[in-house]
Amino acid sequence: MNEPKFNLIVSTYALREEAAIEELVQYIGGVYVVWKQRSLILVRTTRMNPYAAIEAIRKEIDPHHTNILRVIPVDVVYSPFLEDVAKFVWKLARERIAENETFKITLEGHLLKLTEEGKAIEARTRESIDYIAKNIDRKVNLTNPDKIVYIKVVKVAGKPYSAIAICKPSYILSTQKMLTEKKF
Repeated sequence: MNEPKFNLIVSTYALREEAAIEELVQYIGGVYVVWKQRSLILVRTTRMNPYAAIEAIRKEIDPHHTNILRVIPVDVVYSPFLEDVAKFVWKLARERIAENETFKITLEGHLLKLTEEGKAIEARTRESIDYIAKNIDRKVNLTNPDKIVYIKVVKVAGKPYSAIAICKPSYILSTQKMLTEKKF
């Protein structure tokens, strides 16, 4: 499978995608739009890694006057099938989540699984999370984890892919959360 190459997921207001892209260019410079659909933009940064891009955006953005709602880093774009994602996450979790750290899994969208007949169907969210979590030998903390295993299923040109990141919760930038956490 030839996965699209993007390393940021940007959510915005409906019909404000172009304005959000202009803001991204202003904040981080090199931005290549891989895919755009209503309220969602998949971007590859060309001048910095996605984590540095999020830090740069956080320093510049005014949450009162922005078209950007959330910015999420992407470590890898991968197969949308539960077993494939699980195997990849298990390996990445051993590298990214220290033994003394806690984690939680956030899954947006539905991963796929194969039936006995070989047909691809949507897996239930709880089933997917439980399946992935079972082989991550770290403690779970749903309220204040050290790391988030973030998985979002996105469609690019009609084909589903999973976007995966394992990061500190602070790297999931939410302008709405910024408004409640700080005085602007």
